[in-house]
Amino acid sequence: MRRTALAALLLTAWFPLSATAASVRVRSGETLSDIADRYGVSVGTLMRMNGIRNPDLVEAGSRLQVPGPTVTAGSGRHRVQSGETLSIIASKYRVSSRDLMALNNLRNANHVEVGQTLRLPSNAVMPRPAFKPVAVTPIPGATEHTVAKGQTLTQIAKAYKLPVTSLISINQLSDPNKVEVGTRLYLTDPSFQAPITAQPQPKKAEPVAAASTPVVTVKPTAQAKAKPVQAKPVQTKPVQAKKPVVKAKPVEAAKPKQTLAKSADWRTYGPLQVDWGNWQPMGGSQVVPTLNAQGQALYLAVNCSAKKINATGADGSWKAWEAPKNRFEQDLVKDRCQVKV
Repeated sequence: MRRTALAALLLTAWFPLSATAASVRVRSGETLSDIADRYGVSVGTLMRMNGIRNPDLVEAGSRLQVPGPTVTAGSGRHRVQSGETLSIIASKYRVSSRDLMALNNLRNANHVEVGQTLRLPSNAVMPRPAFKPVAVTPIPGATEHTVAKGQTLTQIAKAYKLPVTSLISINQLSDPNKVEVGTRLYLTDPSFQAPITAQPQPKKAEPVAAASTPVVTVKPTAQAKAKPVQAKPVQTKPVQAKKPVVKAKPVEAAKPKQTLAKSADWRTYGPLQVDWGNWQPMGGSQVVPTLNAQGQALYLAVNCSAKKINATGADGSWKAWEAPKNRFEQDLVKDRCQVKV
């Protein structure tokens, strides 16, 4: 016994107490060996740290220093469920079983009671709260919807009574399961089905017709009889003045069957794919080959002076001019008209 005490004193002299030692209280019936096993140290280390001469004489209620940093309790708690072990609980919160035992004064790592509430260390990683979907309140007549936190594509489609596949197609979504908060979703597929009546193109053709009227007034009957040779050139002028009417006919010239003059440079605007590298002037407007959401070819026209757009239908004929309604139409007109042509 004296040799054991002497060895403990020598160990104490050689190895000073750890500055990060923690303090535990001895329970009734606990032995030094039990406490050493709990903290993964040897009995000799505990004796050295606490100046114990006889390992068989440890009083219940006394405090012992154990190696390692002090484990502090955080705000987290865990209620033991049926079938759970201490190692499972520790793994769930990414802490050690030893810290759980020390923090909750557990004697046996293999025994936890169902319904028991365990304190968790301050460094425990708490699981994220369950996802709570946020209700979508549809706005009557809206053409766009901004995704809020907690909203899913399925919820948005259901609120606006749209198929989910339509939202995916209209907005060209590559991953429908990852729609970021703040994303603006188009709710309609604008294929120019509701054109307005403004037509800036025909208005430019009206001065051509008006220009022919002075020719008629300059042609008196008397002079025509006296000088029939001079009257003939006068009649040819209206023929030349009517030629610009052919120029104001983008319908025939802008059919999708035309070959592209330049290399394609496709840009996405909502459901449309616009070949940006092949804009062509036509009748005071700019015309470009375009593909709609179904991949069908059409031609799109932008009149920058009037800030209006037009498009060809399935038969290749032009519809009426209209002001941009949707966000992507406004962006397209803005991008095109800020370019000097």
